[in-house]
Amino acid sequence: MSRNLTDFSWPPFRPPLETYQLDLGIGIVGYAGIVRAQQLPAYRLAGYRVAAAADIRADRRELARLDGIPCVYEDYRELLARDDVDLIDCAVDHSDMAARVSILKDAAKAGKPVLMQKPMALDLATAEEMVRIAEDHGIPYAVNQNLRFDPAIYLTRQFLSPDRFGKPGYIHFANVSIEGPKFGFGSDGVVMAWQIHGIDSIRWLSGGEAVSVYCTNRNNASLYQIEFSSGAVCNYFEYHNEDNFRNETPLRVWAEKGAVRGNHRWNPSSRWEKDLVEVRGYDWPREIGWVTYNLPDDLTNRHVFIKPCFDMCASIGGFIGMMGEFMQSIHEKRPAVTNGRDNLNSLRIYFAGQLSAEKKRPVDPRTLETI
Repeated sequence: MSRNLTDFSWPPFRPPLETYQLDLGIGIVGYAGIVRAQQLPAYRLAGYRVAAAADIRADRRELARLDGIPCVYEDYRELLARDDVDLIDCAVDHSDMAARVSILKDAAKAGKPVLMQKPMALDLATAEEMVRIAEDHGIPYAVNQNLRFDPAIYLTRQFLSPDRFGKPGYIHFANVSIEGPKFGFGSDGVVMAWQIHGIDSIRWLSGGEAVSVYCTNRNNASLYQIEFSSGAVCNYFEYHNEDNFRNETPLRVWAEKGAVRGNHRWNPSSRWEKDLVEVRGYDWPREIGWVTYNLPDDLTNRHVFIKPCFDMCASIGGFIGMMGEFMQSIHEKRPAVTNGRDNLNSLRIYFAGQLSAEKKRPVDPRTLETI
């Protein structure tokens, strides 16, 4: 790498949305809390068009109307019939997988692309069925793995390219809190709901697919050791012990030509470190300082509506980037970066980890057999 810093290609911390086509009408199915807290503020900040919403609960439909959603339905099939709804944002909770599968089937029959809330499913068989449904009908299908597009994670990924720092060798990634959700083991607990964020982002950073997973579950924590086909190895740590959401995600990547050290903070009420990324090229004459992004000032995200702040808003930025990339992939007629078939590999790492913790041996996520 040149020692002349002016020759270095500095990466963006978010997708190039200015060059994207972002004109598709969004139909939200399942008007859950995450929609009001983060997705809707994100879409409005970015100028995305939410055409309609549907929810079986009357109280949620009333909230959607109060939020200014133009058309609100009890039956999502009425939403599917609208010509101004070009894609479906399915935010139905993963606890109701039967509803998710039905929504996907009906959307596929209607020819509507679907962005499914994470985790895609609670078991691999259902996830594989969902991918087949989308592929059989030829609709674009992706999973809302928004953490990839939060600024600290997205920026870290952009540094891991041949013209910058090259391939990663070792990744340390954690989701840590003494103030975060109470830890619960099992497919319906916080383990899967939170770990799929970290696992999917680690896969993206590694530049390969997992070939070995060793995991332990104890003391309110999961500890993973993951080896990838790219040659990267990863230590992934998850810890929670309280019933709120003041948690953060510190990370560190040592690559061929440089290192990245960063932190993602999940919520603006957090008392943890702010979002930041620090980079250092091994042959640069000095360390390059901090690149920092701050979240909005409170849980209502009111600052988002007062002053546009996508460029410094982590969680909101993640939802902006995810939906923007999905829209662009539809226009370009290519799979989204978090397409359903790709996301199966993230799910396999999670299930390999749970099996490993049970068997106390490494597991190959490709076969889900012990090594």
